[in-house]
Amino acid sequence: MTLRSILFVDDDHNVLQGLQRMLRSKRDEWTMSFVSSGAKALQTLEKEPFDAIVSDMRMPGMDGAELLTEVRRRYPAMVRVILSGYSEEESVLRTIGPAHQFLAKPCSAQTLVDVLHRAIELRLVLESENLRTLLAGLKSLPTPSATYFQLVKYIDLPQASANGVAEIIGGDVAMTAELLKLTNSAYFSIPARVTTPLQAVRILGFETLRALVLRIGIFRSFKGLASMGRLMEDLNRDSFLMARIAKRIARSEKFEPHHVEEAFCAGMLCSIGMLVLLDTMPAKLNKVQSLIAKGTEVLEAERQVFGGTHLQVGAYLLGLWGFNRAVVEAVAFCGLPSVAAGQNLDAAGVVHLARVLAGPSPAYSSQGKGSESAQVQLDRGYIEGLGLGGRLAGWTVGAEAERKQ
Repeated sequence: MTLRSILFVDDDHNVLQGLQRMLRSKRDEWTMSFVSSGAKALQTLEKEPFDAIVSDMRMPGMDGAELLTEVRRRYPAMVRVILSGYSEEESVLRTIGPAHQFLAKPCSAQTLVDVLHRAIELRLVLESENLRTLLAGLKSLPTPSATYFQLVKYIDLPQASANGVAEIIGGDVAMTAELLKLTNSAYFSIPARVTTPLQAVRILGFETLRALVLRIGIFRSFKGLASMGRLMEDLNRDSFLMARIAKRIARSEKFEPHHVEEAFCAGMLCSIGMLVLLDTMPAKLNKVQSLIAKGTEVLEAERQVFGGTHLQVGAYLLGLWGFNRAVVEAVAFCGLPSVAAGQNLDAAGVVHLARVLAGPSPAYSSQGKGSESAQVQLDRGYIEGLGLGGRLAGWTVGAEAERKQ
């Protein structure tokens, strides 16, 4: 087992001692160092490599935001977490860029462990040598629309409003038409007809809208073979089915509303990587299908043929495009959520269940109808480990209800 190295920074000696006691059970998995200032942290980082740094926000001399900004410049691959007792809006906003996560004190040991574990595993997934080789071999990568980037920049502003988002979307006539078409489709089952971008914003919410604008732009820029047209439509329907199933499960498990929305978005976007592979490496699709037909698990077949999975590609691109980190994690881990499992069912687990219950991806099933050999296998260890095995029958019934809509 590879040990992970974590550096903790806090000017309060009692806090550092508390962290040492709290994380004593992780000594077999983590090597941990504890320092009392930003300057000492940088000195320590010069002497040895670390996988992650966890810093207090308010410290004399160099505060947490300044420290992590410098760490990002020197060691961009390192996971960066703020753990602070101060949650004023200004302090939080200053850490959004340099920090991957912001945790408020008091923070339970399990919460801190889960955040670090998932963040480190995500880094390993998105920065693997195999993925770099795969991306380097692609002819081109899709580019989201200018409307998407304008929207992302605006949504991140503290004063962002539904009216402002609607105005940005309304400036792109083609995007508006596609957005209203999708919003009024069976994918969303909205009882009243939506006729303006503002209505769509108010009904769907910022995160879902952002995901839709991204998806519309990527589909619009697809330059694949004409023979892929039918498959693209099948993938579109499949993605929305996954999103609806994920949303239903998240609601049934009493997720917070914003986590329900993240699960929905991840389900809708997890096929982005598949679109890229179909567009850039269509000739290899038959090789993947052949391996699957011989009994090779779907994601393993992709690794053998492409050098990585469509989930890795999708998560990488979503991260590159500044998407919500929780959605990026859910896409990256939904193939095998036990890789970065926490103590509770999360978005990755929900999207994994949605993939299993929705049936095989149309990319690998005969005429899009599905086949047992192309089915993603349920991560039973993950579900049973959470004590949720008894819920599977209910989730299956819910998935069937979504399929019939």
